[in-house]
Amino acid sequence: MIVIGLGKIGLRYGLDPKRTQPASHISAIIENKNLQLIAVCDFDKNSRDLFLAKYGNIADVYDDYRKLIAELNMKKISFDILVIATPDFTHDKILEYIIKKLDISNKSTIIFCEKPLTVDFKSAKRLETLLKNKKMNIVVNHSRRWSKIWQEAYKLTKNIGRISHAAFYFSLSPENKEFSQIRDGIHIADLMVWFKIGKKTSVNRLQLPYFVYDFHLWGSKGKIEVLAWGKTLNYFKSEESKRFEGFRELELVFSKKIRESYLVNAYEEFVEFLQGRKKKLSTNFNDASEALRIFEKYVYEKNSSQDKSKGR
Repeated sequence: MIVIGLGKIGLRYGLDPKRTQPASHISAIIENKNLQLIAVCDFDKNSRDLFLAKYGNIADVYDDYRKLIAELNMKKISFDILVIATPDFTHDKILEYIIKKLDISNKSTIIFCEKPLTVDFKSAKRLETLLKNKKMNIVVNHSRRWSKIWQEAYKLTKNIGRISHAAFYFSLSPENKEFSQIRDGIHIADLMVWFKIGKKTSVNRLQLPYFVYDFHLWGSKGKIEVLAWGKTLNYFKSEESKRFEGFRELELVFSKKIRESYLVNAYEEFVEFLQGRKKKLSTNFNDASEALRIFEKYVYEKNSSQDKSKGR
C-alpha cells in the first residue's frame, strides 16, 4: 500500500474522536489485517512529522511523489493499491504522471483517488485518452458506493415502480464555504449517475446553521429516503388509504440505521477484488468521469451563494 497525501482524509480525520473510525486512509489501511502500508508521501513537513509521531517508522516516508514513483519503478517494489489523498486541483497532474510513469505491467493495481477525479469533465476526458493499461484500475472515492445503506437503497429501487422524481436537500458545509461546490456536489452527481436519475432530480441548497444531507426518491409504487448523512434508510410502500376512500398513501415498511466507515468497506472490497474473490469493483473511471459531466450539467449552480460571497 502506498498513500500520497497526509492531510485530512489521508491522515488527520483518523485522529478525530468525533468521526466514525477509521476515518482516514492511513487508519483504515492499518486496521485491515490484509493490507500493509509500505510508503507514504506528502510535500508538507508537518504532515510527515505528524505521521511519524503517531505511527513511527512503519513505512518509508517521501516528500515528493515523483521521487516515490521513481523508486518504486527502479527497485521494482511490489504493491497492489496506491492512494491519492491530495487536494482536488492536484489530482489531474498526479494521475497523469502515474499513468505515464508508473510501471505496473505485471499485475492488476488499484489507484484509489479522492474525489473528484479532476476539477472538470474536460480534464477527465483528457486523462481517459492516456489510460491504456487495463491493469490500472482508477477508482474514485465516491464514498456512498461502499455504504451499506446506499447499496440497499439502490437495490430497493426495483420495488418502487417507475421513478417519478428525486430530490436532494443539503446545507452548505464549512468546507463548501471555503472550496468549490464540487466538494459536496460531486457525491450528489455520482448518486445521480449510479441511480440513473439525472433528469428527474432536483438539487436544493439550504441556508441553515446545521448539517442536512437528505435524499428522497419517489416511484409509482413507493418511496425511498436516505437521511442524516446516510445513516438512516426509510422504505415506504404505496397502499390503499385507511383514511380516505379512493386514495392511496405511503406506509412505512421499515426504517434502518447504520453507523459505518465507508473506507473500511471500500478496502475490504479491494482486497476481495485483488484476491480474485470479487470480479468487479463497485465503481470505475467511467463512473467518475460521468459524475463530473452530471455535476456540471445538473448540480453546479453558477450563481450560488458561495460564488457571490467570493465576488465571482
